[in-house]
Amino acid sequence: MTFTKFKEEVAKAFGVPVQFQRYWLWAERKNHTYRPYRTLTAQEEIQPVGQLREVSNKENNAELKLFLEVELCLDLRPFPPQEKIKEDVLLFFKLYDPLIEKIRYVGRLFVKESDKPLDVLTKINELAGFSADEEIELFEEIKFEPHVVCEYIDSNMSFRECVIGDGDIICFQKSIRNQCSEQYRFPEVPSYLDYVLNRQIRLRKEQEEKEQKRKEGEEARLYTIIKVARDEDLGEQIGKEIYFDLVDHDKVRAFRILKQMPFTQFKEEVARTFGIPVKFQRYWLWEKRENSTYRPYRALTAQEEIQSVGELRDVSNKGNSAEIKLFLEVELCLDLRPLSPPGKVKEEEILIFFKLYDPLKENIRYIGRLSVKGSGKLQDILSKLKEFAGVSPNEEIELYKEINFEPSVMCEKIDNMLSFSECQLEDGDIICFQKSLQNQCIEQYRFPEVPSFLEYVHNHQQKEHKMLASGSDFPTKRPEPHEVTPTDTASTVAPQDVDDAESTRFTWTVDNFSTLNVKLYSDVFSVGGCKWRILMFPKGNNTNHLSIYLDAADAASLPSGWSSCAEFSLAVLDQVHGEFTVRQDTKHKFTKHTFNASVDDWGFTSFLPLNELHDPGRGYLVDDKVILEAVVSMPKSH
Repeated sequence: MTFTKFKEEVAKAFGVPVQFQRYWLWAERKNHTYRPYRTLTAQEEIQPVGQLREVSNKENNAELKLFLEVELCLDLRPFPPQEKIKEDVLLFFKLYDPLIEKIRYVGRLFVKESDKPLDVLTKINELAGFSADEEIELFEEIKFEPHVVCEYIDSNMSFRECVIGDGDIICFQKSIRNQCSEQYRFPEVPSYLDYVLNRQIRLRKEQEEKEQKRKEGEEARLYTIIKVARDEDLGEQIGKEIYFDLVDHDKVRAFRILKQMPFTQFKEEVARTFGIPVKFQRYWLWEKRENSTYRPYRALTAQEEIQSVGELRDVSNKGNSAEIKLFLEVELCLDLRPLSPPGKVKEEEILIFFKLYDPLKENIRYIGRLSVKGSGKLQDILSKLKEFAGVSPNEEIELYKEINFEPSVMCEKIDNMLSFSECQLEDGDIICFQKSLQNQCIEQYRFPEVPSFLEYVHNHQQKEHKMLASGSDFPTKRPEPHEVTPTDTASTVAPQDVDDAESTRFTWTVDNFSTLNVKLYSDVFSVGGCKWRILMFPKGNNTNHLSIYLDAADAASLPSGWSSCAEFSLAVLDQVHGEFTVRQDTKHKFTKHTFNASVDDWGFTSFLPLNELHDPGRGYLVDDKVILEAVVSMPKSH
């Protein structure tokens, strides 16, 4: 079809006679915007549509994109477009209203490159329906992705000097110079477009997550996840990441397996992954007990091992989860080569796991497991446990049964003279043991026995759950960085007096945030005669969260026995739209703490997830800059 024939089709579709039609080609610019950039020539308009597409479309796309320009009289009847000369520039205009937070298209104008925006303000006001003398501000919309570029236009410069050409977009609004801009969330076009971009990024991310969940849901019907815990996992996690129970299943090797795959084939996959031949593998199912602990409770039967993975999941998983959790038991010779697991006598043999506690170092660790007979006595395995622990055969040890952690710790001492059955021990149970302290002064230990240590861990974790933790409150001390790196920062202090308390709001702007790897201190500020500063771990204090604390800045120089009671809150500010500012305090509005020589900082180890901090839709990290705020209140001295 010739293009002239196509124009007749357009005339029928839109009611615009052929002689009133003028077409513009669109082009993708280097900044990934898409704008009309030139009119079709008379020569191009007599070509076939196919030829025109090949000429106009450098990417060999199947589409031909055009802008139809139609000029209208005052009575809205079309008239033939005037001939465009080189100096003519076609501009498109959008109007922004900061009160209703909306932007809309209001029309287009031809201007001369040598003209100044000042020369066409009356026409622009006319497009918007404003009075001719309305004061307006102009902005050039340059690009939107990956970040907004929208620059103010000086009305006294020519369009050529402003580097404005065909297809460019000018956004304008009523001037708010004589108004209080604080009444608007987004007072000017650039701030509004920034907000729109961040909102779109957030919505796009939510849509992607929704789509990912949908795909995962579809795949869940075909696949299942098998999480395999091994002795190595228990050794790596206990005493470092977990203290009670045996393992965090989210941190063990996971296999994504088709449900129809035979379990025997899955074992071959495990053999390739871990280097453990199939004949040396024995698997145990995990079970959540009534007391909310999670333990291996029985070995898979030979019949179950010839089933498909899907059938095994249905049998093993009462919670109808998409996952199968297994413990891989591998027996080793003295030279650490695997050997075939012995046959298990169902009623008689019990699989017990063991942890060793050291009250001097205040740590607990996994040291191994044993299969024992229910009728056997605990004293029969003492020599083996000492061998596990690497202590003298003559060393006296005490045993405790780890029972429950929530809502309170239950860890009971075991009589070595009783049998495993009499102690009500069963498959998957845990025995913690330690050297006996009977002949020692236990006052030298903070937590002399296993129960007291687990009680301490439990209380600390409850505190962590509230996201409030002291930097020096846990046996695993906060890591000291190699150095405290200075950075480009800015801070402001705003004193506030509230009744009988002196209060200060301190703002800390941290530049070049993405380059920071070690802990960092803010400038020092004073409240109530005391010096304070914010302590921040940009990559988290042994966690995947931003960690921030209030620190007594001059603690090292204060006299012995000093203490200062302060109420405070900490915040990360949303710099874009103010919706996502995160302020951590307590239900009483402020966190209250008495600082002293033992605990000279206090705050939030898990303040804000790092993925949220770096989410562009949240507005916390803008131009590689993060803004922290501390509000500190202390009693006035009388």
